Amino acid sequence: MIVLLPEQAEALRQLQDVGRELGVDVVVVGAIGLRTWLRDEHRMTADLDVAIALDLDDFEPVTARLAALDWHRDPRWEPRWHASLGARVDLLPVGARARREKQIVWPRAETRMRVVGFDYVFRDAVTCELAPGLSARVAPLAVLVLLKIVSYLDDPHARQKDLGDLLTILRAYEEDGARRFSDDVLDAGVQYDEAGAFLLGHDLKALCPKATDERDVVQQFVRHVGDPEFHVPVSLVRVVGPNDDDVERPFVREVAAFARGFGADRNSSQ
Repeated sequence: MIVLLPEQAEALRQLQDVGRELGVDVVVVGAIGLRTWLRDEHRMTADLDVAIALDLDDFEPVTARLAALDWHRDPRWEPRWHASLGARVDLLPVGARARREKQIVWPRAETRMRVVGFDYVFRDAVTCELAPGLSARVAPLAVLVLLKIVSYLDDPHARQKDLGDLLTILRAYEEDGARRFSDDVLDAGVQYDEAGAFLLGHDLKALCPKATDERDVVQQFVRHVGDPEFHVPVSLVRVVGPNDDDVERPFVREVAAFARGFGADRNSSQ
């Protein structure tokens, strides 16, 4: 599968070289990560999102090496860089301290970015071929879902594209594999159309131990989208697809199956 454009592939090669030179992990996340795992992922992107296992205070060696490669920082958005061939790259410095404190503080804009789930990004990343002759570590789909949930909940009105991605994944998860016919699904009495959502919830439950920020975030998402007052925006329904059983409130069955797989209570705040 060819996921990256030529200029993105070159940017990632350069980043990997910098990571190897400094001895730090580099992992692809974001929309490119989704396209690695989802054949029919609908939203195209010109951006390459990369997590680097280095804290912002220790980022100067990366900055110096990228500047030497003719990379330039975007003056309007702190994480964004413009690579030598023009690719837009968002670099997320998520070192041990940021993961422990669950945030990155961007000094220029004086803003905070929540970084829940990034321990799993570096722990569970899988090596994938993203372009001819180029392999890279990519966060697994369940981990990317967790990051999407965090991003969406931080600003539901502004992050509608993240909700669209999440709804797409609820329907497409494990669509091409045999897991939808597994004993876990059959024993739960879940129908095929909701099996992907159920399995995604099941996999996130296995990923997120009890009494963690990650588990709390998923619980919060389940309560949010499972609320009877919650309605999927019409624009997203047009992109992701309607639900024939409930025109007024699509994705109710998928959300219920996801909650069941995760073992979440859609009503309790606990």
